[in-house]
Amino acid sequence: MSKLRRTPLNALATGALLTASVASSASAQGKELSLTNTSTSNSSYVRIPDAASLEPQRFTLEARVRPTGNGFGQTNTAFGATILSKSIENTVGSYLCSWALGWEPSTSRLYAMVVNTPGSIGAFVYSNTTLPVGVERHVAMTFDGSTLALYIDGQVDAAGSTSFSTVYYGPEDVLVGASNLGAGFLRRFSGEIDELRVWDHARDVNAIALLSGCKLTGQEAGLLLYCDFNASNAFDNSGGGNSGALIGSALGFVNEATPLTPCGSPSLSYCTAGTTSNGCTPAMAATGLASVAQPAGFTVSASGVEGQKSGLLFYGTRGAAALPWLSGSSSFLCVRPPTQRLPLLSSGGSAGACNGSLSLDFLAYLQANPGSLGQPFGGGEAVFLQAWFRDSGAPGGTNLSDGLCVVLAP
Repeated sequence: MSKLRRTPLNALATGALLTASVASSASAQGKELSLTNTSTSNSSYVRIPDAASLEPQRFTLEARVRPTGNGFGQTNTAFGATILSKSIENTVGSYLCSWALGWEPSTSRLYAMVVNTPGSIGAFVYSNTTLPVGVERHVAMTFDGSTLALYIDGQVDAAGSTSFSTVYYGPEDVLVGASNLGAGFLRRFSGEIDELRVWDHARDVNAIALLSGCKLTGQEAGLLLYCDFNASNAFDNSGGGNSGALIGSALGFVNEATPLTPCGSPSLSYCTAGTTSNGCTPAMAATGLASVAQPAGFTVSASGVEGQKSGLLFYGTRGAAALPWLSGSSSFLCVRPPTQRLPLLSSGGSAGACNGSLSLDFLAYLQANPGSLGQPFGGGEAVFLQAWFRDSGAPGGTNLSDGLCVVLAP
C-alpha cells in the first residue's frame, strides 16, 4: 500500500478564514457518546445495520471527537483506533472496509481510508495536524470520486488523488468506535464522539466549516445519517431510519465538552475587500434566519460603502474565488461564476464618506424570482455573496466588497 501525498490546503480558495458567526438560541445541554475501550471485558461500540442509503459513491463523514486513551485491539498499528467505519468483519488482509475514519494513538494523527477492491485497491491519507489525548476537534473526510481529503476544525488538512472513482460496498454494518470485529483487529476507540454525520456528497470546505460547531436540524439536504447522542442513544435524526444499537457496557453519555447551539444560518466572511478612492473598506454581513421555507426575513448587507453610490449585491452557488477584478484595482471577485445579480440599490450616506450601505432581503428576492440561479433551494446549500458599487476614482470606476458564504436552512 502506498500513502497518498499529504498536501496542506487553504481553508478557502480565497485564503484564510476571517470570521465565523452562527445564529444561536437557548437549548438543553447536549450529550456526547463516551467509549471506554481498554480490554476484551471492558469494551463497547455502536452497530448501525447495513442499508442501501449508507452506500454513497460520493460522501462526507463528520464527527466531533476527543480521544481519552489508546483504545484496544491493534490500535498500536498503522490504522490505530476507528471512529467510524463500514468494515468487513471476521477476516484478515488489507483494505477491509468501504471507508473508515480513525485516529492513530502512536502519532496522534487522524487517517481516512476509502476502498475500491477489498484486499487490493484502496487509498488512505494521514493528517498533518495532530489530535492529542484530551483535545476535542471537529474532523471530516470526503471522497468526490478522485480525491480523498481530511478536514480538521473546518479546514482542509491533507488530501490526495485516488486511482479509482468507485467505492466497494457489501453487506457490512456501519460501526462507530470499532472495525473488523472478530479477526483480532478490533481497533476500538476510547474517547468521546459527537455530531456524527454521513452525507451523500463530498461537501466543500465552506459547508464543512460553517456547520462544524453547531447542531443540525436533521433536515439538511443530502444528510444520510445524523446521531447527536442528545437522547443518550444512537438515534438517527436525519429521518433515514439508520439508528444504531449500543453494544457492550463500557460506554455512556456525558455533557458536551463544547456546548453546541442550533446552526440557524451560519455565515463566513472571506476574501479581501477593495479599498475605495476615499479609503473605505466595505464588509459583508447578514442578519436573520436564512430558511428557504420562509418568504422573507434574511437580510444581506455591505456596510462601509462609499456614500451616495449606486451598487448591487450578487451571488453564486459554485464556491469561493479570489480573482483579480481590474488592472490596478485592489478588489477581487470573491464569487466563482456564474453569478446572479440582485436589484440595483443606492448606498445612501454622505458623498465622500464611508457610511453608505447596500442591503437587501435575500429570501424576499428568492421568493419573487423563482427562476434565479440555484433555485429551487431545499436548505443545506452554500451560497456565496458579494457587493459591487460605483467608485469613479477607482480603476474601471467600480469596487467590490469582501465575500460572504451562507448556508441556507430548510
